[in-house]
Amino acid sequence: MKKVFMTKTAALIASLMIVSMLVPVLAFAATNFNNVTYNGSTVTGTVYVSDDVYTGDDVVVYVYGSDGTTVLDTVYATYSTYGNYNFSSNVSYATYSTYFPLQLKYFYSGNSVTEWVYNNSYSGGGFFFPSGNVLIDDNGKVDGTLLSDLFAKDKNPTILSKSDVVTIPADALSKGETLTIKLADGTSITLPIAALKLDEQAKSLGVTLANLIIRVELKKLTGDAAKAVTNAVYGIDAKQLATPVDFKIVAVGNGKEKQINNLGTYFKRTLPVSGAVDSKTVTGVVYNPETKKLSFVPATFATVGGNVIATVYRNSTSIYTVIQLDDVSFKDVTKHWAKEYVQTLASKLIVEGTGANKFEPNRNITRAEFAAMIVRSLGLETTGSTSKFSDVGSSKWYAGAVAAAAEAGIVLGDDKGKFNPNANITRKELSAMVVRAMSYAGKEVKLTDAEVSKALAAFTDAGSLGWAKAEVAVAVNAGIVNGQTSTKVVGNANASRAEAATMVTRFLTNVGFIN
Repeated sequence: MKKVFMTKTAALIASLMIVSMLVPVLAFAATNFNNVTYNGSTVTGTVYVSDDVYTGDDVVVYVYGSDGTTVLDTVYATYSTYGNYNFSSNVSYATYSTYFPLQLKYFYSGNSVTEWVYNNSYSGGGFFFPSGNVLIDDNGKVDGTLLSDLFAKDKNPTILSKSDVVTIPADALSKGETLTIKLADGTSITLPIAALKLDEQAKSLGVTLANLIIRVELKKLTGDAAKAVTNAVYGIDAKQLATPVDFKIVAVGNGKEKQINNLGTYFKRTLPVSGAVDSKTVTGVVYNPETKKLSFVPATFATVGGNVIATVYRNSTSIYTVIQLDDVSFKDVTKHWAKEYVQTLASKLIVEGTGANKFEPNRNITRAEFAAMIVRSLGLETTGSTSKFSDVGSSKWYAGAVAAAAEAGIVLGDDKGKFNPNANITRKELSAMVVRAMSYAGKEVKLTDAEVSKALAAFTDAGSLGWAKAEVAVAVNAGIVNGQTSTKVVGNANASRAEAATMVTRFLTNVGFIN
């Protein structure tokens, strides 16, 4: 076995691509891994390539950690029989808490083939400990004792499941901070364990924690259910880039079940995406089977091991997919300074036009309109209504959005208990709502008096900000708000639709909810 240094990885990939250019038929060659095992510290297996690859050509196998980016070893596979190349790599079992399970990759003609492998045996499909005991079996059942042992070594581990339904003993789950369950294609969910409130779930079902099971589902939609999502995508002239997945977290005990929905905190899911993406026109969406509509959810996109993976952030479970919405433009923003911001939010289903292919970027925006915009940008549900504000009737179009924003602590009423939904929102009010949205998204920022003064030092009208001075300072410091001029922040001026779209785009980028 020949080993190469990590620094040669890029050169090796390049050499493989050069070979593929010299042998064009290689681009259509079938390749796969066979008989892969991980025993002790040794990973062995065979790479098969079609007979279009000449005998004696170098085949390079890369051993990645479970993150898909950390290269643990790079080896040349040696020719065995026609089309088959054997490889062997030494990777310390001690690395499992950080990098376990492992990914094997073979690159060819700009493509890649990936295989996952656990220690001691791949063929059994389970997560094996050195003793040979199975942490998670082929049916997705997790061994509580071994999970507790795993949490003792790593409070935030990843386990790979062959099953899209995983059952976990709650008393063992309670010993960790997060648990990521991943399928071989890259679909995953990361459970924020404290947010599951396991003791409360057990009590509501009338069982002890020791008798509570948490069932996690990562089911790809098929048949009519999948078709319904596809129809919704086509209905907005978009392209579907990922198979829709229905994520569920269910508490089970005493012969009863209780689905856990709003966890009160954002947590991650990942979806494999087909083909290359443009982060400005591609977005994660949640599908509502009752309304049959799609709406934006925070999502970022990254290439992991040659494949595009979408990471979706939301505080609730549901059906998710990825879409691409091109050519979203308005004739009145073609030469507007906010064109890029407006088009980005339009392609992500956060803003809409006002009719006749117009956006009206310079028109003022009301408090209700901006509440709806910020709620959409956070991916919040808007099915409720609020009695908190006396001037927000339950039949109004904005009732659900204002209720969601109020529950999230993003909007506040005046001293008379009114929200003033139809009043134009000022720049400082908009800034305050965005800063509260940052906090809700998990990025709370508080500045000292000195830091506030420093952030606003360039603006001669900072003294007019009044109650919103600290919030505007945070927004300025985060790069979300700029002055209307280099010396004027103009906080009391009414905000425009263009300014609102700009601040929301910058906010989403700042908290890592879009690329």
